Amino acid sequence: MKAILFSLGSRGDIEPFLALGEILKEKKWEIVYVFPEQFRDLVGNDDFYSFTKEFIEVLLASKQSKVITSRSGSIFKRLKTLFALAIKSIKINKEVTLVQKTIIDKEQPDYIFYNHKCVYPILWEFINPNKGILVLPFPCLLHKVDNHSIIGFGGGGNYGKFLNRLSYSFPNVVLSLVTYFTTKKYHKELIGKTINPLQIRERLLNKAKSFYTISPTLFPQPINWKNNANVVGYFERNKIKNWETDKSLDQFIKKYDKIVFITFGSISNTNPAQKTNTIVNALSKHKIPAIINTAWGGLIKPEKYPEHIYFVNTIPYDWIFPKMYAVIHHGGSGTTHLALKYGCASLIIPHFIDQFFWNTIIHKLKVGTMGTSIKKLNKDNFETLLLDLLSNKNYKKNAELIAGKMQKENNTERLLKLILE
Repeated sequence: MKAILFSLGSRGDIEPFLALGEILKEKKWEIVYVFPEQFRDLVGNDDFYSFTKEFIEVLLASKQSKVITSRSGSIFKRLKTLFALAIKSIKINKEVTLVQKTIIDKEQPDYIFYNHKCVYPILWEFINPNKGILVLPFPCLLHKVDNHSIIGFGGGGNYGKFLNRLSYSFPNVVLSLVTYFTTKKYHKELIGKTINPLQIRERLLNKAKSFYTISPTLFPQPINWKNNANVVGYFERNKIKNWETDKSLDQFIKKYDKIVFITFGSISNTNPAQKTNTIVNALSKHKIPAIINTAWGGLIKPEKYPEHIYFVNTIPYDWIFPKMYAVIHHGGSGTTHLALKYGCASLIIPHFIDQFFWNTIIHKLKVGTMGTSIKKLNKDNFETLLLDLLSNKNYKKNAELIAGKMQKENNTERLLKLILE
């Protein structure tokens, strides 16, 4: 079998596809990866095609994108910025859609796995039923959930069954329209006729397969979903096999018993120096040992800091999290899952979209307190949240109980059965 894995977005959008590719390769599938150029190194020697660097540089790492992710400025400013980014994304979407078509035509895959930012496979699935599979790392985006609205930029919430269900209508229509206008010129060539937005919406919701790569412990599958939508569990790839730790990091970890790991992953903000200073001051005041991951620049390494703080710029979470007491992070789906899978108490500083959803989940599961948004983060509320995270022993106990459940969830045989049926 040959499969193409299409994904656009941040590291959190890429990791589920890397894990899926690893599973399928073990079953002797031929895998072709198609990600933004910035993630080439993660794929290694496997077949890789790249999307333009512009997607991340403009839509995720630019000054304009940081206004959105850090929720800075007024609502009017954010809406104006969002509109400007939307205009730029139209050009980029046309380019990446052509890339998708070209690669599919060349590789002739048996299956295609894609995220919602890659829309050409939606069209391909019409003539290859059950062979195009949408992969989603968080819920409340496409298929209706009775007790939660569409996630949106602020995470959504529970507004009652009627309003919750109604909230999914508009974004579903938008996705269908985007798919229609982006792929319209290819309809007759591929299918022999033009497919309208209502047909696209119907297929996505009720016929095409969707895999939610999330833990059923964190989000049980709604009973009203049809057979084409499934919560398949959270799968992670082995990131340790090529990892060599630094001796100084090993010594740091051995020196302290209760270490906090802090990261904002691939999400940045408009003032990383200030956010880092807020965090370091609280850690210094209470002499709390911590490892801070600067990653994509959401946090930065200052010139001076105390010896009980250690900075890294990249590290495998499956290596470091089992050694940590707690994790403070941005609330990406992957980081949220891994922190809990390895029994860490958690504090989320959400930036946008699904991160607010996971913040609520963390609070409901009582594995951490309700975090404050990156926009509202300051020295007073961070200090309060930090001390609560470390002093409430129930957070750690509950996280370890959830870890026990999550460790038993990775049913690859069920996943393969859902793919092939």
